[in-house]
Amino acid sequence: MQTKSVLLVDVGNTRIKFRLLSDDSSAVTTVDDLTTFITYVESIKITHLFIANVGKPAVEEALGQLCLQQQIKFCPVKTESEAFGIKNSYKNPKKMGVDRWLAILGAANLTDKPFAVIDAGTAVTVDFVANGQHLGGWIAPGFHTMKKALLQNTTRVLEDQTIPEQLSAGTDTEECVAMGCLSALQGVFWSAKRRLNNQFKENVIIFTGGDKKLLTSACDGDSLSAANLVIDGLARYAEKASFD
Repeated sequence: MQTKSVLLVDVGNTRIKFRLLSDDSSAVTTVDDLTTFITYVESIKITHLFIANVGKPAVEEALGQLCLQQQIKFCPVKTESEAFGIKNSYKNPKKMGVDRWLAILGAANLTDKPFAVIDAGTAVTVDFVANGQHLGGWIAPGFHTMKKALLQNTTRVLEDQTIPEQLSAGTDTEECVAMGCLSALQGVFWSAKRRLNNQFKENVIIFTGGDKKLLTSACDGDSLSAANLVIDGLARYAEKASFD
């Protein structure tokens, strides 16, 4: 298997991200619809397509059919009980989203310390790992999800499209909504950091996801930011397959 002929695909809740295995980990392309992505696949020559799919079976089925037509080996990756020296805490690994699992595997390549990987997107997920053992995690609504829920369930509460760079106190309703949601999101980070500090003298927080900048502004101390941990986790599976 040649790395330049292997495509890594992350089908998320709102977008499709992809890069070739041979490309730098930061060289990720994002599209908003399946049609655009299919056109891209048809325009290149690949032999393998590794995919992580979060809850969109119709998309996975369509890509499987495309790969069959194009004589591309279709390689859907699923959450496992153990891989690459990491043991999953879930009794039923299938209940953990593959995006969380792959982000854990991608993050584990970045540090030897106990860590929490925080993926901030439609939802914000937190997963704790130490000494090769997944210790469990949290799932909470993301920044934009919180804002939508608040607006749908209250009256006379408004929003604008402002995404604050720093947490402060709002001086009108729209700003108060944005700051309140940011405060709740950053509270997830502070809770995760406190939990790690209580258990491990040395530890690191690793941020990923489209809204990671909303969290990195709250950081002090040991932290890392990684743009595409899910695809980095996929790359580990593809690299392993290439040597098997």
